[in-house]
Amino acid sequence: MAGLRVSLLIIAALMAVAAAGCTPQHQEGSKSVHHEEPEGKRESGAAVKDKKVIALKDRHFDETAGWLDNETVIYTATDPVGGSEIKSYDIFKGTGKTIYKTDDRLIASEVNSEKGMILIQTAGNGSEMKLTLLNLQGKQLFAKKFRTHELQVDWNRFDPSLLYVTTFTKDWNYESSLIDAKEEQTEKNIAQAAFIHWTSADTFEYIKWNERDREKPAPVYSYSTADGREKKLAGDAVLLDIVGDMRLIVTPSSDQRQGTYIFSDVSSSEKKISFKLPLFSEYGSLSPMEYGYDPRHELFYTYQPNESGSLYDLISVNLKSGKREVIREKVEMLPITLSPDGDYALYGYTQDQIISLNSKTAAPLVTKE
Repeated sequence: MAGLRVSLLIIAALMAVAAAGCTPQHQEGSKSVHHEEPEGKRESGAAVKDKKVIALKDRHFDETAGWLDNETVIYTATDPVGGSEIKSYDIFKGTGKTIYKTDDRLIASEVNSEKGMILIQTAGNGSEMKLTLLNLQGKQLFAKKFRTHELQVDWNRFDPSLLYVTTFTKDWNYESSLIDAKEEQTEKNIAQAAFIHWTSADTFEYIKWNERDREKPAPVYSYSTADGREKKLAGDAVLLDIVGDMRLIVTPSSDQRQGTYIFSDVSSSEKKISFKLPLFSEYGSLSPMEYGYDPRHELFYTYQPNESGSLYDLISVNLKSGKREVIREKVEMLPITLSPDGDYALYGYTQDQIISLNSKTAAPLVTKE
């Protein structure tokens, strides 16, 4: 997924390489109001004619950062001479505009559509990196520079003035800070975690990895920034994420090639559903496959190996019934980012393709002229 999240297993792999001489990037869940629909309505959507997607024509296109609304995406473009830009594009009208320009090299960008903000990461000279918070008109709301080998940012979608920032050295030691952009305050090392998932304006959850062996499953904890209290939530896990209003924990099963996906309500911790899916092997360890979540229809999208052996099937799992459906067969396992209404998914490392989840068809989102 486009965004500011650094892949944990890529970092683990780099640490292993350093000691000796890609894991999937997942769509961050977005909070939305859930509207009850009769089960099966999503499946019957294939009979509805799709709107025509007008391909974006931009020879300087870098990657799509995410959805601004059901029709509009935010993307980045870099001209070797003219610099980098953050742009919006209406996929049905074929119109767009430039939101922000910079002479710095854009590394990543992330959209908070509910709060109308964009967070970008740029690279300066040497080891200098910069975080900039913008509104949708391109006005700079906050900026801060860091001297670091790698930068990881977990943005609070409930209160976008809060940034949990982790800086890494070349040997992958790290230091984490909680930055309040509104108050311009920084608090260092509030939790033993380089990667977190916000669950409210003042709480987050994380896996407390063994720093000496990140490949081993580890317990899940929550932390309150209001009172500094830490609480254990679950035993050993290989993945934690917050998708919509649901907590996703993946635990290893007795069959080492399978993982148990456990969904629970964030506020009550009530278990909703659990099921097993194959895990993906890379860099000598196992991790969940790419995934995305549609909170409106309570559909979880991910991949399973195709019988061909080298490719995958994109599937949906209904979290109310457990029903599985194949969306696309024999495809590469690439990142997906769902539109707020759950009708479309951006697909690919740079999110330059688009899949209609109603008609199960795919098309280029971008053509470079």
